[in-house]
Amino acid sequence: MKKNLKKVISIAVIVMIVFALTIPSFASAGQYGGKDMWVYCPNGGRLCVRMDPQENSYVLTKLTNGTKVDLMEDLGNGWAKIETYDYAGYVKTQYLQSRPLTKYQVGENANNIIAVNPYIATAKALNAKTTRSVGLRVEPTKACKAIRRLEAGDQLEVIARGSVWSKVIDMKTGNIGYVANDYIEAA
Repeated sequence: MKKNLKKVISIAVIVMIVFALTIPSFASAGQYGGKDMWVYCPNGGRLCVRMDPQENSYVLTKLTNGTKVDLMEDLGNGWAKIETYDYAGYVKTQYLQSRPLTKYQVGENANNIIAVNPYIATAKALNAKTTRSVGLRVEPTKACKAIRRLEAGDQLEVIARGSVWSKVIDMKTGNIGYVANDYIEAA
């Protein structure tokens, strides 16, 4: 009986020690420990993953917009520790968001928008209840500044086209900008 009691006590002590050793790792996980986050860099930029949470720290890799990362710890000073399949390092928290990016947020590199034979297109309404359309943007991403809000029927000259965005000349103002392809149609 004494042998069994000693064995049970020994096992209980081992379990308590293992549990006590794991508490600090849970506590250091921070506010979002292991939470799924997505990289969001306006204008199609890339996010530097650094060795240390400092601007001048060595860059381990650069992540593209929409990359899913695990947020391991929010350091509370504008930096977070993240992990991907290949890397662990530090990034600025302002470039992380808690949900996947829409295709308009991802944006396109302006160099990937290919020149086409110019043609006239018209802006389409956002939905059936309005004549408002999307913004004519400075860069091919929804995150950048809008030059102006288009109205359904506004004429645009398409001069280059990408998979999500087109480079256009606004026939009303002469401004050159970008419009999401889903909201224009050939005239």
